[in-house]
Amino acid sequence: MEYRVILPLDPNYPRKARERLGSTAPTLYYHGNIGLLERLTMSVLCSDQSHGNELLETNQMLFTIREYDLNYLGSWHSVIETEIFRVGLFKGYSTKIRPSKPLKLGQKTVTLFSAKGLARESYESYLLDRFYPPLHEFPERDEYFRQAEAGELLMLSVCDPEDGRQSRKNIMDRNWMACVLGDVVFIPYGPKGTKTFTTAKKLVEAQIPAFTIDHPTSVDLHQLGIPGFNRKTVGAFLEQHGAIMGAVENKQNNIEQPYELPESKPSVVKEPAQMTIGFGKKNE
Repeated sequence: MEYRVILPLDPNYPRKARERLGSTAPTLYYHGNIGLLERLTMSVLCSDQSHGNELLETNQMLFTIREYDLNYLGSWHSVIETEIFRVGLFKGYSTKIRPSKPLKLGQKTVTLFSAKGLARESYESYLLDRFYPPLHEFPERDEYFRQAEAGELLMLSVCDPEDGRQSRKNIMDRNWMACVLGDVVFIPYGPKGTKTFTTAKKLVEAQIPAFTIDHPTSVDLHQLGIPGFNRKTVGAFLEQHGAIMGAVENKQNNIEQPYELPESKPSVVKEPAQMTIGFGKKNE
């Protein structure tokens, strides 16, 4: 896949990473508009050991979180991460909406973070890995593939471009950098002994704002000092860190103003290995 390289000394290098990491900031590889990282960003990190309680509580909080205009950033790999990735992009989405009624987009953007090198990872391989059956039947799938074709998604990596393995080191480096790039970090679940808990300890030490669910199953995160919220209380936390509620939909015209991508000048450009993006309708 075509990708670009940006070094910490580059003026377009993400501000939050430069301020938080200084001389230890890594080289970033990306495809898309790096300027999306200057938007208010909520990074997402969750252990794949989660169960039904954590998923239920997370979905409840999403009813509030989705009302804010955010850039969502994550690996979108675990079950709960995939759920946030699937529904977080849309406003007004619930089981009460009939399938024939179109989903309403807020001013939200999504950043994908791969644990593979971008010479080996493509939008197609990444998205098909997230929309596996039965998720390939959800209408959100088509919107994500449309955004990939339109250049509206940003994909990041801190791995060697030719590395096609999701090694533990790649995953840990990816998870940490995802937290560093966030204005706030949402960790629904991360018990002791998991990679998520290890990263959570590190971000608390770095004083990066984080939050989790207000539920006994996240007690290990609470004990680290990470506050828990629910559907009624999470809004105040997000607003404290600069989140703005999305514009009210114009019901008369039934339209919302689309988000305009900020301009971003490329840094070092790698010659494309993949000239076009083609997506099939299903897992092909």
